Amino acid sequence: MTKSFLFALAAVTSLGPIAADEEKSTNPLSYSYIEGGYLHDNFNANGVVIRNQTEDELNLGTISDHAGDGGAARLSVALPFKSRTIGFHIVSDYHQSSHSPLINIAAVNGGAIAAGIVDTNQKEVRLAFGLHTRFSSKISWFAEAGLVRNKANLAEATGTFTGGGPVTTDLGFFSGSRTSFDAKIGLRAMVGKHVEFMGYGRYHGNGKIVSDEDGAVGFSGEVKAGAGTYYHFSDRFQVGGDYEFGRPGRLRVIVRLSF
Repeated sequence: MTKSFLFALAAVTSLGPIAADEEKSTNPLSYSYIEGGYLHDNFNANGVVIRNQTEDELNLGTISDHAGDGGAARLSVALPFKSRTIGFHIVSDYHQSSHSPLINIAAVNGGAIAAGIVDTNQKEVRLAFGLHTRFSSKISWFAEAGLVRNKANLAEATGTFTGGGPVTTDLGFFSGSRTSFDAKIGLRAMVGKHVEFMGYGRYHGNGKIVSDEDGAVGFSGEVKAGAGTYYHFSDRFQVGGDYEFGRPGRLRVIVRLSF
């Protein structure tokens, strides 16, 4: 009796890790991972006009579009409560990019005052709760809802006055930020043994840059779409890229570690 029990216990113990490894190897679409990499982002100002109210006149500064570079990171953690078909996860995104858009400053009567560039920095932080399917090792639907915070930090503008002469102006007062609702629904699918395809639709509460009522940079909501492809060197290590369409468009080239 004792020998039989010990033999059965040893068999179960030895098969446990194998079963876990088999489950991991047959379910490559993990929702527990960390990503980091390169970001190419657009600052689509949409003709944003910043306004500076003074005692003498109302100056108008029109900002142009500009493409810039930066970094991206994402952390996703699968939660322990789950069923055979449904799982849950928490995901957080961080994006940062630097830009140098043109700015044209004019008086209220339309006369040109100066032209130059303004140092600009974009940041986005997203935190969402997600649900995903688990019934297939090749295809997984997911949905996420949470909050997104965006900032457009304007710094120093350098240029020249009309007719000659340098000008430097701090435009930090006209920086904008906003926290809003964010929702995403998408599909992840393994095409073959090593290639993963991902596509999604998203409501981005701060997806469009606009002129704020107070004369600073502001944001409004926009519906966007995205797609990506990743190569699975193993269950734990993947590389790839994805692109979010719209204005602004955003390219990420990332390395992912699954756990």
